[in-house]
Amino acid sequence: MLDKLAHAIAQPARAAIRAADTDALRIADGAGDGFKDLIVDDFAGHWLVETRGPFPDWLKDAPQPESIHWKQLGGSESPQWTCGVRQEEPFVVSENGLKYWIDFASGYSQGIFLDQRDNRLALRKMAAGKTVLNTFAYTCAFGVSAAMGGGETVNLDLSKRYLEWGKRNYALNGLSAAAPHDFIYGDTMEWLKRFRKKGRKFDIILIDPPTFSRNEKGAVFTIESGFTPLVREAAALLNAGGTLFCSTNQRSLAGADFRYLITDGLDDPQKWELRSAPMPADFSGEQYLKANWVTLRAL
Repeated sequence: MLDKLAHAIAQPARAAIRAADTDALRIADGAGDGFKDLIVDDFAGHWLVETRGPFPDWLKDAPQPESIHWKQLGGSESPQWTCGVRQEEPFVVSENGLKYWIDFASGYSQGIFLDQRDNRLALRKMAAGKTVLNTFAYTCAFGVSAAMGGGETVNLDLSKRYLEWGKRNYALNGLSAAAPHDFIYGDTMEWLKRFRKKGRKFDIILIDPPTFSRNEKGAVFTIESGFTPLVREAAALLNAGGTLFCSTNQRSLAGADFRYLITDGLDDPQKWELRSAPMPADFSGEQYLKANWVTLRAL
């Protein structure tokens, strides 16, 4: 099994990712690399292992990692330390030359979603001189990418804790957490409506919500019921030639069905260009992420 893992790690696609000043990537992706129910993510030498069953003891003999932490696939608990250095404090990873704080004690996610790496880079390349609204911002990784690309960013999230984490990510990259950047605590739908009343417009708006959530008022959000209204409100805030980024990692939702949820929120789908974005090359297994760049044609 260690030979199979070594083969997966040495794949040219993963070597190319590391060569792009990146040390946070997926090094084993289940069936895509010949493993059953095993995922291994490498965060700067600290491995996060996910399995459906117990931790596979053969991984303790892997020579590369500084530490290994483990959790159940789909679980919401923080990873458990297994071997190597017990990584209890936040640490820094690199992605295409940008820096992000990672915390293995943070619960469900460790601070950055690796499957959005290519989309963050795409945003960085298009953000110069643009106003960018990053909804459901989490730790503001998309915001950092846009700001480093020369954009003015607004990060919006329903968690003050994650917005503070986002500010630390900005500082880590030499970015100000003040104007021209902003961090807003609140419900995304409510703020989209507020921006609309104020007549505020953006060039790029990112919509990547959790598959299920409940706001402070107890209202439940699901992708099936809530994504189209989000698109409708966000589309009304775009400048001519503006772009929506629409994404979900909901496995039970087909790509075609998700695209319908997007186009159903557009006043005239013929005015829009929709481009699906593939997952990064280190994600060789299930292609669960549905990501679409939706551009309003300039008049």
